[in-house]
Amino acid sequence: MLKYILLCIVAFSGYYAWTNFPIEYGPGVLASEKPKVERVSWEKPFPHKGLTIAPIRRISGEVRVLKHKRYFFDSRSSYSPVDLLVGWNEMSDERNLDHLHFSMDNRYFEMNYTRPPLEFQKMYSEMNLWHMVPSNEEIDSQIKKLRTGNIIRVEGFYVDIQSSSGFNWKSEILQPGNSKLQNLVFWVESIQVR
Repeated sequence: MLKYILLCIVAFSGYYAWTNFPIEYGPGVLASEKPKVERVSWEKPFPHKGLTIAPIRRISGEVRVLKHKRYFFDSRSSYSPVDLLVGWNEMSDERNLDHLHFSMDNRYFEMNYTRPPLEFQKMYSEMNLWHMVPSNEEIDSQIKKLRTGNIIRVEGFYVDIQSSSGFNWKSEILQPGNSKLQNLVFWVESIQVR
């Protein structure tokens, strides 16, 4: 019996390590363009899992996953199981990422570095923190399988969320030219791993 328990522990540990081991591609920009974001005025709020989802921007583009975090027990995990810190342009190039270390917890992230590879304004202008809200079970499964380093193509909406209990979760949409990182709730309608 002990042998089977140890085997299960080893198998689970191996699976966990594999899914959390980052993917590396070598030097070079891998996601060269900023995601395309458009204002929306025609989309009406709609219900989802007892919440009201209000689309505020349409988003599409290709990005690199700089860090991912799966949530199991926080109050938002039933509809947003994963957060992604994503980057594009210079922030998708391993020559720059090799000098940075990201950690995530409590729906936010920290960035540490040995030396900043780029100006801070440039780094923050080429990253976003996405709280992923899958629109269906298939997308939910795809999001949960993502790994740090994946290049993904996504489409959907930045949204605001309200619940009948008074809970609100708003996307932090910044004005162009603002160097602060955007913190966005992302309703995912399509996701493809390159």
